[in-house]
Amino acid sequence: MTVQRADGTGGSKHLMGDASTPASRGSHRVPGPRGRAASDAGHSSRAAARTGRSQTGRTAPLAWGLPVAGAVVDELAGSALGWGLVITAVVAAGVAAANCSRAGAWWVIPAPPLVVAAVTVAAEELAGGARSHGKGLSTTAAHWAIDAFPAMAAAEVMVIAVLAVRFVRARRSRRNTGT
Repeated sequence: MTVQRADGTGGSKHLMGDASTPASRGSHRVPGPRGRAASDAGHSSRAAARTGRSQTGRTAPLAWGLPVAGAVVDELAGSALGWGLVITAVVAAGVAAANCSRAGAWWVIPAPPLVVAAVTVAAEELAGGARSHGKGLSTTAAHWAIDAFPAMAAAEVMVIAVLAVRFVRARRSRRNTGT
């Protein structure tokens, strides 16, 4: 059954219909411009969205795994957390910032200090909670913060630098394309 309405020009428009009409199949989108350029733009934006999601999904384990690996290396070396954690936290922060979406940048910016703090606390507790030698929790936490600060600062600088480079490149490419 097809319901039609007069549009004032003598013609009619389909409002609802049987399975052969677009309105009955659930397609309520307004068609865009026709042509190869329009269809290519639609496909590339969908592909970019898929790529961004898949890269973000692969980046999260790396952003946690690298600092954990650095902390393990430092603990196996027998020293306090140091260069292993710093280097791996910086690499993880750079990879996360390079692969995040534009909206995801707001989640990547505050992440390095939180990730490094969590890894530091876990590594120190697992490696030897007895290192506190009878000190209170606040004193032990202060030592953890001191151990973790270089890695936090370096990783945060890396995130800001990578996002700044991405911002400058995006502005430059928009200016060059005229959009």
